[in-house]
Amino acid sequence: MQILRKAIEETPIIEVHGQIDLSNCDKLHDAISKEINSGRPNLIINLNKINYIDSACLGVLLGGFDKARSRGGLLAIVGNPLVDRVLTLTGLTRIFPFHDSVADALAGLKKERGGT
Repeated sequence: MQILRKAIEETPIIEVHGQIDLSNCDKLHDAISKEINSGRPNLIINLNKINYIDSACLGVLLGGFDKARSRGGLLAIVGNPLVDRVLTLTGLTRIFPFHDSVADALAGLKKERGGT
């Protein structure tokens, strides 16, 4: 797994490549926590380039979502068909704002925050 951090319009984007599972999900947890603890609770997790996700990662995403919410922020997910299927089967698409692209996620965050 590889994690890349970037920002667009001051919104942090955490991009994950490869497989994410119990053996490495702590790295994603740390990346999410670092952004939120740095005063940036509105963020995007881009999982578009992953090819495997397990339940440990889902727990990390839920924890990140709760932490962002507790700080007045939002956590949006960008995914691929695999991520969509896993989140749909587990019912998490009702919790996470799920988007097909980073641009859609940015627009969704703006809308949720009351922007245009």
